[in-house]
Amino acid sequence: MVGPGLDPEIVVREMLGGEEGEVRNLFRENLGLVDRFFFLMAFRDSLKSGATLLAVSGAGIVGSVSLRILPYSGKRVGLIDAIVTKKGERGKGVGKSLLDTALCWFKGKGCELVYATADRYNSPSWNMFIHRGFFPIGFREQVKDLGFDFVRLWFDEFYVFGAGTFFLKKVRENERMAEAGAIRHVLVALLGFSAVWLVIAFRWNVPAESVALALGAGVVAVFFHELAHALAAKKFGLDTTFRAWDSGILFSFLLAAVFGAFWPSYGSTYFERLDYRYDAKKETGLTYASGPIASLALATLFWAVSPHAMNGKFLAAVRMGSAASLYIAIFNLIPIQASGGFAWDGRKVFLWSRALWSLLVLAAAGLALAFSTL
Repeated sequence: MVGPGLDPEIVVREMLGGEEGEVRNLFRENLGLVDRFFFLMAFRDSLKSGATLLAVSGAGIVGSVSLRILPYSGKRVGLIDAIVTKKGERGKGVGKSLLDTALCWFKGKGCELVYATADRYNSPSWNMFIHRGFFPIGFREQVKDLGFDFVRLWFDEFYVFGAGTFFLKKVRENERMAEAGAIRHVLVALLGFSAVWLVIAFRWNVPAESVALALGAGVVAVFFHELAHALAAKKFGLDTTFRAWDSGILFSFLLAAVFGAFWPSYGSTYFERLDYRYDAKKETGLTYASGPIASLALATLFWAVSPHAMNGKFLAAVRMGSAASLYIAIFNLIPIQASGGFAWDGRKVFLWSRALWSLLVLAAAGLALAFSTL
């Protein structure tokens, strides 16, 4: 299939034999290490059960997208993976051309559903999908579409390891969809966190009489952190919403159950404005620094209260509260960019102010040392 791009000089076509090496070079030259790993896996899978479309111009191959068609619950489902645009060609409609041609390709193959995954931090990919008629779908909608085959979809798309990414579905004509509100997402996140925290309490040998208080302290740690993000954004006139991470909660639960380790990937606060681009502006940096600052402050409060705990029951709860706050702060200070362009909060703070990021890391290290004496 050949399709014209939005730029008249761009033509989108299927990959030809012998061009695999050029696609791998495109990944190597334009993606970070984490993205490259996952995109290469998606590319290999597309060779078995789909196709790879290339965007070609006078400069050669300037973009690619890996496509797959898999059967779920008796339906042919198209999966869009790994859209890559050459660095010097970004902003010229390459990604949009690839996506438009991909949708035509799936239609020609008789696909009943088309899914994609993207991070929600208003990345160019997220906005492109939304403007092309895709809609974010949660767990309930996935079960409605695919039944119990949603489990296969999670593993086929590596979604079970994709905290921070969401499924998007191409909305069919006359299909109405409504996303669950922030309150429901907060409840899902708190329930998921509570399940994980109960497992952690059991694995860390918290006394039975302290479990309820420890759970309450952990919930306070989560709520306080996300509230700080929302209040900071509001001060700058930025509306936010909270979205739970289904896959992150599952991954955290498995990690806690198998290894007794705590990984606080329950969800995140997002700016609501579509097409808002994250950069090193003051409001962006302060909004995402506010969460770790609040968590470190709460952890310090728990630490200050610990010598005054009246009995072992309260001391265990204080320790669990301090641990939850500290782990959440540390998690949110990790300055990496994960697969799909998903930049963690720590990376946003680091790019805005390395001095503040370093100060917060030192504070977290100091508190960790202090807590080791509790």
